[in-house]
Amino acid sequence: MIEQLIALAERLRGTGLDVATSEVIDAARALEHLDLGDREVVRDCLRAAMVKEPDPIGSFDRCFDATFRTTDSGAEQLVAAPPGAGFEPQAMSNGLTGSMDDEVLQALMSGDAEALASLARQAVEMYAGDGDEEASERRLMHRVLRAIDLSRMLSAAMQQLRRSGDYDDFELMLRRNELSELIEEFRRRLASEIARQLDASTPIEAPSIPERTSPEEIDLLQLSRADYDELRRVLQPLLKKMAARIGQKRKLRSTGRLDVRRTIRRSLQSGGVPLEVVQRRRHPHRPDVVVLCDVSGSVAEFAQFTFSLMNALHAEVRKVRSFAFVDGVAEVTDVFQEARHDIAVNRLVERRGVVGLDGHSDYGAVFSQFANVHLEDTVGSGTTVIISGDARSNYRDGGVDPFQRIADRARRVYWLNPEPSEMWGTTDSLIDSYRHGCTAVHEVRTLGQLADVIAELI
Repeated sequence: MIEQLIALAERLRGTGLDVATSEVIDAARALEHLDLGDREVVRDCLRAAMVKEPDPIGSFDRCFDATFRTTDSGAEQLVAAPPGAGFEPQAMSNGLTGSMDDEVLQALMSGDAEALASLARQAVEMYAGDGDEEASERRLMHRVLRAIDLSRMLSAAMQQLRRSGDYDDFELMLRRNELSELIEEFRRRLASEIARQLDASTPIEAPSIPERTSPEEIDLLQLSRADYDELRRVLQPLLKKMAARIGQKRKLRSTGRLDVRRTIRRSLQSGGVPLEVVQRRRHPHRPDVVVLCDVSGSVAEFAQFTFSLMNALHAEVRKVRSFAFVDGVAEVTDVFQEARHDIAVNRLVERRGVVGLDGHSDYGAVFSQFANVHLEDTVGSGTTVIISGDARSNYRDGGVDPFQRIADRARRVYWLNPEPSEMWGTTDSLIDSYRHGCTAVHEVRTLGQLADVIAELI
């Protein structure tokens, strides 16, 4: 156990957590009083003894699971991590995941931590990958979150509680906080399980050391609650930088052809010598902007930041109209016009029409509905259309023809995709089918990249 504790401490230090030798000694002494067969009690004890600072991304859980792995039978016992036994991802199901969603929801409603832990393992085994190439932790996590729509879990749970009529407003608020904590804990368990299985073939002596990143460089598909709170704090300063950048760009582009009359008039001050050349000032184009954001699954947080940045640029654009979609589409412009604070993704998902038949992404149905219902009075020859989403339609028809109708009518169409470009065109990704109708397609994985791209587009 001493060797394992030292290995755990080294892993924690490798992730950036400060673990002193005295804390390792305290942890060893504490284990003398515990039942080592109770994995969760040992985990909590070691966390309390060795982690003395916030751990928003679950580094301790991942290091603990990599150091003390379960037995082949799945029993929750402390076992020293063997050097072999890698992770072979199972084939991803092409069907819907309603049953898994229901099981996760029921476990959240009952607060069953053991069931959530078991479901996290099952979800990783079922949906983590297709085994066609070397897997990465981020890619596997994205696949699992696409299959299990955690962004809608809180909304569904609160709807059940309200329908029951057993809670007043204060009790509902408390239950909402409890459910939010459980959902975040389930997300950490998913990340921990993926990291544990991927790390099974990595020797303990060579732990990976992730680089520390600034808030603006955090991958939007891997946001934890702490990351999200930090990004909210940097959002307003980032908006000011965006506005200044757009203003400077327009100032540099504001000069046009030579203004002969004004140049001659100014030359009179220098005896007719035109020392100061005057050019005509251009009137900067302030486009109408239509934003369509996928608010399903793991891209929901990305959509929220896209909406926030676009709707904050009122001085730089003439008009912004915002639409949210999953397998249906609805306008949410009024939500942002009336808001006095950040808009939660759940509020957008709950807008009537955003979710259609089953609540899983269907770009074909969305583009068809938008083209038939909203196109004529929304998109014109001066409109810039910005679409954000991963272009994954669950193996359904992509609606390329109605998308082309939108592209033909608009002035420009830009697609912002939070997935890494190496994942484009794999499995159910349809981004290549839409590319020819777009002015440009951008890989946008961080808030900083998102702000840079929007500043260039406006």
